[in-house]
Amino acid sequence: MNQILLILPILLISYLLEAEVTLKAKTSEEKDLGCITLLELASEKSKNAGEMIKYEKLIKLQKSYQGKYKNKYFSNEEIQLKLNEHNLKIKEKGQRYVNKNLQKCGLK
Repeated sequence: MNQILLILPILLISYLLEAEVTLKAKTSEEKDLGCITLLELASEKSKNAGEMIKYEKLIKLQKSYQGKYKNKYFSNEEIQLKLNEHNLKIKEKGQRYVNKNLQKCGLK
């Protein structure tokens, strides 16, 4: 009986920690969609600013992410939702948000 009382709290704690880790994990599709949409925003900004070398790098990286998925894999609603999320965070955090996340997406 004492052994059961000792093991039960350990099992409960491990279960709670596992559930927390699962909630924070993002799927690779979510990460890729985030990169695709951020690269789209950044490439438009670079094109409008006349930075064609940076624009071409961003477009190339975006196409490499899109190449992992079939055409129309992500719905227009998913894309628009992620674009709106990025725009909101850009308003809050500014260009630093864009630069930090572009590095996470593989831009050197």
